[in-house]
Amino acid sequence: MHILLLPSIAVLATILEIAAALSHHVEEAKHCSWSPLLGRQDQLTCAAPRPKEQTQPTVDWKVEIPELWDEHGERYLPPKAYKLAPPWVGPEQCFTEFCLFSNRDAGQGMALVTTARNAYLTAHYPAPPASGVEPTAFYEEEVPGKGIGLIANRKIRKGEIIMQRVPALLIQDTVHMDLDPEVREQLYQTAVDRLPEATQERFLRQMGNTLFDKVEKNAFRMFVDGDHKHSLHLGVLPEVSRFNHDCRPNVHYRIANLTHTTIAVRDILPGEELTISYIYPQVPKSERQSRLREWGFVCTCSQCTLPPSESSASDNRIRQIKQLEEEIEAIMARGPGGEGLRPEMGGKLVELYLQERLHAYLGPTYTRAALIYSMFGNEQRAREYAREAVGALEREVGPHARDLESMRRLAEDPRGHWSWGIKVTSGRAEVGRNKTDARGK
Repeated sequence: MHILLLPSIAVLATILEIAAALSHHVEEAKHCSWSPLLGRQDQLTCAAPRPKEQTQPTVDWKVEIPELWDEHGERYLPPKAYKLAPPWVGPEQCFTEFCLFSNRDAGQGMALVTTARNAYLTAHYPAPPASGVEPTAFYEEEVPGKGIGLIANRKIRKGEIIMQRVPALLIQDTVHMDLDPEVREQLYQTAVDRLPEATQERFLRQMGNTLFDKVEKNAFRMFVDGDHKHSLHLGVLPEVSRFNHDCRPNVHYRIANLTHTTIAVRDILPGEELTISYIYPQVPKSERQSRLREWGFVCTCSQCTLPPSESSASDNRIRQIKQLEEEIEAIMARGPGGEGLRPEMGGKLVELYLQERLHAYLGPTYTRAALIYSMFGNEQRAREYAREAVGALEREVGPHARDLESMRRLAEDPRGHWSWGIKVTSGRAEVGRNKTDARGK
């Protein structure tokens, strides 16, 4: 007979909060790729809509900064409130409230097409920390069927930061979507001309025939001002664009304070290509191939060129992952009883992710497994998966990941964690029956 120990109200609230957070991570990933590179509007990525068709220019060219609403959208602020100090240059070539600003000394040179408020905020963001592997740790080389890629020159260990960069070109998305194409191309050319020569060369070497195409194909979504109006921007980082796609990437990236960080999610051997994923990869092969064709290429990564039998097995694991995650979320959403939850669910989910080589997406998975084993009083597995969760969350999200502190506490003291022993059975027989191996079997 199962005996359920009811947790306190505070614990129940925490359980529901964690369940909601985990559900949010998965639901967000379904609708917005972990890789917010731009693509077609109908792709399952964080793509900005395609530009609207226009027959007449809608640009009102100005020299002065227009007045702006404050952060609450309640009143106008004077232009002088956002005046930028040298070496920043601008505003110039303004239309409505959007202007060109530039600074050849910021990062490796920056040009912004945005509002004066956003330019002011960008100019005051902290510079990227001086970290990353040495420049000789990898090199550029032609990769058959892919163009120029990045190749490891030494063993790059899991967790090593490869590079941290700020965008060379940052464009407010309204400009990219709504501006007359001819005027937009001229504006982009002026912005690129404001960059140092070496950065200009790297920018022009990116994929795309026109400057608009280069932005469209290489930009990452970035938010300058939280959820305020005109916060969404397209950031182009020419060095980062050298990372080619792989459906099972060995490099993950995160963006914070306009700083783009790439980090190894597993050991990368000398001669191995450094790759990121351009799409949300946790879908069957046919769906991945369909999305990637919108990028103008057929993916030939190792995952997409598996023999038919192995490819079918991979697709089946992807379906199992989806079903198991949905089952766990449904159980947690039904309430604190967690009727139907089994301790091996967490271990099985980790096993499936590892078999699928989804090394860049393990943070929420290890977190789930650690919490589930802790709820059933399995100290060994709770501690093991919590430790793995700490490393994965730091790699994937950074030092301020939402569940990071909770996982650290669980790894250090499982029995003192809020989740410990919430679900037990008579004589704790279920805990004893489920002392699984490292993969949760």
